[in-house]
Amino acid sequence: MSTHSQTPSFRSYLDEHLDRRRALGVLGVGAVATVTAACSEPSPDQAAGTARPAKNSPTASPSPPASPSPSASADNGQAGGDLTSSRDEIIEKYQDASPGMFGLAVSGVKLSLPDGSGAAALTLDACGGSNGSAADRELLNTLRDLGVPATLFINQRWAKANHTMMEEIVSEPLFEVENHGTHHLPLSVNGASAYGVQGTSSAAGVYDEIMENQEFLRTEYGVTCRYFRSGTAHLDETSAQICNDLGLTPVNFTINLDDGATLPAQTVASHAATLSTTDILLGHFNQPASGTGTGLAQALPQLLAEDTRFITLEEAH
Repeated sequence: MSTHSQTPSFRSYLDEHLDRRRALGVLGVGAVATVTAACSEPSPDQAAGTARPAKNSPTASPSPPASPSPSASADNGQAGGDLTSSRDEIIEKYQDASPGMFGLAVSGVKLSLPDGSGAAALTLDACGGSNGSAADRELLNTLRDLGVPATLFINQRWAKANHTMMEEIVSEPLFEVENHGTHHLPLSVNGASAYGVQGTSSAAGVYDEIMENQEFLRTEYGVTCRYFRSGTAHLDETSAQICNDLGLTPVNFTINLDDGATLPAQTVASHAATLSTTDILLGHFNQPASGTGTGLAQALPQLLAEDTRFITLEEAH
């Protein structure tokens, strides 16, 4: 997964702008360095005709999105309600909806843990595809050895390429498995793109990107996910509402550990060292040659010695 450089200053950005989002109902991400592009090459039909967006330039609609569903979460919202919406119902409800803002920190996306949680959450993505289907076993073993729980966002392509490891992950009490999409696409109702990866183009496409993997993980591994992270971590406000209608909370992060598994171990460790309670950290466990695993192996013992507590997203609910 390639990305552009981002430091932990994203947390400062959130602190400065969350009040504004609560007042306006939307939050643009123009001030944030871009993050988490696709872990692998998009297929030709996905990439054709898409232009790489200008750095730090979100896509926005001048029209407001459809009215939020009752289950839609705020910036620190809890997991969405019970699954009550079928594909046809989602299409009927949202086929004419405006997308609203498109980016990393749009309304309805969970960005951090609840105040008072007294812990941070380590989340690691596995994105799949031709360049993103490896597995960093040493990183996962480090977490086991140190007793550090993690929430693993898994794309269907990665799961299909790593059946044996999926069985190990599902059986490991330290790890929580969540939904990272079917084809690792940005979620959009009108085809917005991020880092040259064209997103879904309709409410039906949003449903399929979420629910095909949701059903796959349920039937193959007995996992019912409650959280969702889109490919590239980008989505629009209406797609966030659709997630909530389907019983899933879209989740992003406050600290980008590895810029899509492109940073050296020392930088990963320094990013991890900045965490505080309520932070959600984003890294990757599908690139064993990256600095992510070594950086976490360097940082975690010191954080644990300082009584830093880690929990999964489900534990924070």
